Amino acid sequence: MEGREFKDAMYDGLAKLLKALSNPFRLEIIEMLSQGEKSVEAIVQITNLNFANASQHLQVLKNNNIVKSRKEKQYVYYSLVNDEFLALYQHVVKYAVTEIAELEKIMNRQRTDNQSGNAVSLVELESMIKNNNVLLMDVRPSVEFEFGHITGALSLPMNELMAKLKTLPADKEIIAYCRGPFCVLADEAVRILTEQGYNVRRLDEGYPEWKMKQLEMNHSN
Repeated sequence: MEGREFKDAMYDGLAKLLKALSNPFRLEIIEMLSQGEKSVEAIVQITNLNFANASQHLQVLKNNNIVKSRKEKQYVYYSLVNDEFLALYQHVVKYAVTEIAELEKIMNRQRTDNQSGNAVSLVELESMIKNNNVLLMDVRPSVEFEFGHITGALSLPMNELMAKLKTLPADKEIIAYCRGPFCVLADEAVRILTEQGYNVRRLDEGYPEWKMKQLEMNHSN
């Protein structure tokens, strides 16, 4: 294979991978799968795609080695192919919200509207947990909490929050987290709890980012 032919083939393959990512529904699916394995039906419910469209997007992701699947009875379950891809996705998201002015503006407006602008970083969270002066609250659906969660977190899904308000301690700062920086569940929790008089902030990121941080720390030790 000559040099030009080699370069064309490699860049063509890279372009196909990036093209597979250049769809908002596929990016949302990736965020969903970063929380754990999901069936096509679950993805349809979360994204409001119809079954055929969701399946088509998943097939594109699978063909480009972004997701993998398994079948159990009549259901097909999808998950991200590996943590290396999750790390890549998180780097893209971080770059986008810090270097693309319009996205940064939208993010800031979302946080301001929900009184969640004073977000807590993962580094700050570690220090706060060591001091034992916070309640870490996971507001994702319970099935996602069961797949994996930040150590020490309390599972309190959004659909149960109002019913369990009185069980929350009034003397601790509450840190709410969800799927990641684009997830609005934590913003909604902050708004509701603030209106009820609680001392609450959101985690700037989410469980997948925490998970990758733990893996990085383990590899460096």
